Amino acid sequence: MRKKVVSVILATLMAASLLAGCGSSEAATETAAEQETSGEAGAVEESAEASSVVIDDANADASGAKTGGVLKLGTAQSPSVVGYTPEITNNSFIEYLRCAYESLLYYDEDGNIIGQLASEWEADAENATLLFTLADGVTFSDGTAFNAEAVKWNIEKYQEAGRSEVNNVDSVDVIDEKTVQINLKEWNSSSLELVGFFIYYMSPTAYEEQGVEWLRSNSCGTGPFVVSGFEQGVSVSYTKNENYHVEGQPYLDGVEFTIYADATTLENSLRAGEIDVVTYADVDLWNNVQNDSNYTVDRNANGQGVESVGLIPSSADESDPFYDARVRQAFCYAVDWDTLVSSLSYGLYERTNQWAAPGSVTYNPNVVGYSYDPEKAKELLAEAGYADGFTTTLYVPGSTGFYANAAAVVSASLAEVGITANIETVDAAKGNDIMSNGWTGLYWHFASIGPDLGLYMGRHLDVDGAYYAKGIQHPDDCLDLLAQIRVATNDEEKIALEWELQEKIYDEYALFGEPLFVNSAVWIRSTDVKGGQFAVVHAATWSPATCWLDR
Repeated sequence: MRKKVVSVILATLMAASLLAGCGSSEAATETAAEQETSGEAGAVEESAEASSVVIDDANADASGAKTGGVLKLGTAQSPSVVGYTPEITNNSFIEYLRCAYESLLYYDEDGNIIGQLASEWEADAENATLLFTLADGVTFSDGTAFNAEAVKWNIEKYQEAGRSEVNNVDSVDVIDEKTVQINLKEWNSSSLELVGFFIYYMSPTAYEEQGVEWLRSNSCGTGPFVVSGFEQGVSVSYTKNENYHVEGQPYLDGVEFTIYADATTLENSLRAGEIDVVTYADVDLWNNVQNDSNYTVDRNANGQGVESVGLIPSSADESDPFYDARVRQAFCYAVDWDTLVSSLSYGLYERTNQWAAPGSVTYNPNVVGYSYDPEKAKELLAEAGYADGFTTTLYVPGSTGFYANAAAVVSASLAEVGITANIETVDAAKGNDIMSNGWTGLYWHFASIGPDLGLYMGRHLDVDGAYYAKGIQHPDDCLDLLAQIRVATNDEEKIALEWELQEKIYDEYALFGEPLFVNSAVWIRSTDVKGGQFAVVHAATWSPATCWLDR
């Protein structure tokens, strides 16, 4: 009978969704960017010379690229800061960051590390150092030089902001104008990507002359564009950086983001030609346009930046019912997750039961996960002292679409085992606050599931992690495994430890709750939008400099 109730709810929600043509209005989520195949130093030593500082786009013939025009993007991702990079912590905002800023390292289409602002690099495990040689001829948009002093200054600003990416940086030595050495507190196989990809470089001069408040709403980086307008929750616009270091780029005159709170309005704008690209498209829009020849659906294929989406219970406070692992496990048993995901995603989403995509090197097939077993859920609740249930809050990013529909099913299923989950809709700002500062109840867990758990899971599991960390427990044995992963000296050892951590996190502690599906951050563009590498090298980002309009 209980399963029938859930099935009826799903059928009703699906019918409503199809009739309305609506999708989820996702709060700014952590899609991506903590997730890359680690081009790590392999715990020994890695040195490389960038094949090109220019980010080439294999999908576009540069000789035929047209110049001019303004690209218009629609998104649900709503940043509160666009130019002061240490405060831009949500990885879904990389789509904005890369318009005006760049990192030392980037990725190619196969997921390999390549240079961007660095032309060569060397990771030395024995001495715990990272040595970067900087590319020639790079200036910030204000005309000042990008050099080793600027790298040192930016890393120190990230440290001042408490960014976890630089927790392991002990000091930075300027060797000469084009050479900088980063001294680590200890060898960490994730440090090359943490420093190389997740730090975006601002002009120290602009900071000194204009101040941090100005930078929060403006920009001064080495990227192809410069912020020309910013209205929080409404829009962000960019104009061409005339000082950009790649000759002939960018092709576009400008870029404009419009931020949508409603997925139906977003889809209508795309179909009306008011926008050219939708970033992080929800499953309803994806389903609606997948066979429409007017649009191209872009998904990442190399595994970089792919995320999982699930539901995570709070567990930091001893007074919280979810503090008890048995209650978290009961939550996982209480819902028919397979039916929920398949029904609400038109079969487009791939299920997972851990911090990994099925088939990836860190996917542990021995993780049991949680089948639909409401009676088991009741038993666990009784053992934990909650035989009569309890009341909690289920936060939802948006009032329509997948997340709202799923929340209705989850709430009804939890009620069947005695848990009252009151649904509360939150906007992007509240969603970001939950991820950064904690919550009580259930929230959506957006986790970049790259194969380097030391890097990506660490950003949630560490006590001072950037996301979700303030709302959960940090079991000592899990932290010990995380530390061992980070100092592992070969891939075989590292993967074995990562498999062990997967089992502890999910089967023993249910610490991150229930992962639902693998979401590769779908981007949808009009067919006359060319280049740009939308989601190609990394699911959460694109290459604005190489994008052009065939009009």
